[in-house]
Amino acid sequence: MKKKFKEYELVTKLLVVLVIALLTQAIILSFFIYDRSKNAYIHLFDKSNELTLGKIQRDFERLNDNIENTLTMVANNPAVENYFSNDPHSSLDNYANVKTIQQMNRSFTSISPSINYDLMIYGESGHTFVGNEMLASMDAAAFMRSDVVQKAKAHKASTQMFFVDFGLTTRDQTKSSILFIKKLTSSLNHIYGYAVIAITADELANLFNETIHSEVSKIYLINEANQIITSNETGMIGAKTNLLNDLNTNETKTVDYNRLTRVPLYRQNLALISKVNIRSLVNQMGLIVPIVLFNLMTLMVVGAIVFRYMNRQTKSIYALIQSLKHIKKIPNNTQVDVQGTYETKTLGTTINQLLTTIDENYFTSIENEKKKRQLEIQTMQAQIQPHFIYNTLTSLKFLIWQKENQKAIHGIDHFIDLLRSTIGKKAETITVEEELKSVQSYIHILSLRYGDDIATRIMVPDELYPFKVPNMMIQPIIENAFLHAFQTKKSGFITLFGKIHETQLIFEIVDNGDGFDTNQKKKNKDYFSGIGVKNVNERIKLLYGKEYGLQIQSIMGVGTTVKITLPLIS
Repeated sequence: MKKKFKEYELVTKLLVVLVIALLTQAIILSFFIYDRSKNAYIHLFDKSNELTLGKIQRDFERLNDNIENTLTMVANNPAVENYFSNDPHSSLDNYANVKTIQQMNRSFTSISPSINYDLMIYGESGHTFVGNEMLASMDAAAFMRSDVVQKAKAHKASTQMFFVDFGLTTRDQTKSSILFIKKLTSSLNHIYGYAVIAITADELANLFNETIHSEVSKIYLINEANQIITSNETGMIGAKTNLLNDLNTNETKTVDYNRLTRVPLYRQNLALISKVNIRSLVNQMGLIVPIVLFNLMTLMVVGAIVFRYMNRQTKSIYALIQSLKHIKKIPNNTQVDVQGTYETKTLGTTINQLLTTIDENYFTSIENEKKKRQLEIQTMQAQIQPHFIYNTLTSLKFLIWQKENQKAIHGIDHFIDLLRSTIGKKAETITVEEELKSVQSYIHILSLRYGDDIATRIMVPDELYPFKVPNMMIQPIIENAFLHAFQTKKSGFITLFGKIHETQLIFEIVDNGDGFDTNQKKKNKDYFSGIGVKNVNERIKLLYGKEYGLQIQSIMGVGTTVKITLPLIS
């Protein structure tokens, strides 16, 4: 049993810590309490909202009754008919009628204590009456021609409600308004005018502004055309909405985290819709802050206990981690300290074994890479030498075949010098001076074969002579220019330039031969396809890295430039 405990010491202690951590179930319990409280709060709010909407419904019906009563009193007053009809009356009669109308207007009680409104009367006689000190924004003739009057005239009902985007007084002429319009008819059923009570949309919203918290609940009065005629969300007044399509009458449901309720307003065939934002409603509960504080206190107390205990028990693990952080990317026989619990010691021992294995494999890999690289370079050197000898002997054979024996003898002398300076030297790199001597000998051999039509020049400063370059680096490029650059042109020049640019040694072999289109991949590839040129490029990259090597620029009919980039090595 003791052995088992020792083997699972760390796990056992972690289990003890886990038991302590179970205290955090208070958080889960808090979430449960919060969720239950939220649901109960929403349910209670629904009940409260139902009562509030019922009050708004009753207030609107009462407002509608008061408006209807006021307009009926206007329509039944004989002075109104006498003044606003086209029947002829004397000025004295008109004055008496106006006084009677004004006296009637003063006798009216307010349609609502919280709503300001305008009473307007328009007659076919051209007369207009404003029930307060405001000025009418349009005369009787303009009002009679308006679209809203044409709609009222086309409907049989004597009193109708319309939503318009203008007001009837100069004060409210730019404000959206609700017009309650009553036809004024004579005993012969002739319409001689209209009595209007105009309420701006903002004023009508006072029906519910005092009883509704606008940050939580939005109220919309919507007509049959799905248009919002008033709301405590001012920006929505006059807008079209699909809320009537989403809700049935007297229905409550949740859509996109909003609680929607629809209540009918039968008198004017309107719908009263309440939209409650559940997130804002829940924020009003005030439970979030106490729950968060409780959880923070719990986490701080439990966290302090767990941290102190775990810190004491896991020092060895942290020591191991710190040791691992000091291990460098390049192996250097680093070992970590082995201490702590059984599991930690086992882990540390295993890590040390892995580090030892990694060290051995790393250094073995480095040695193998060096050997592989050396073999590749030697192989390329071995390839280029027979290729170079073959081409040189071909040139000498060509001279002998032409019976140019004296030239052939000179060529053989230069060939012997070449063999001494190339094959006789096993070094990977030689000085620029030694390389140029070999190039001059090889140019002489090529000149014996091709004649003086192709002139060659070497323009390399003396200060470049001590620097190191790969053996047999330039000859294949010169040879390639002789063989391929002058297929169409029969004469020209080949020039070798050398310079130092920052930390690089640059050679350029320039000819004014045929050139080729570098955009044609095949031509560009063919230039590198020869054993000599290809091997030079690959040898340079193997020796110094991918940023060095050959670059070719060529223009059709102008010539070709081969640029050799090397590191500056003395």
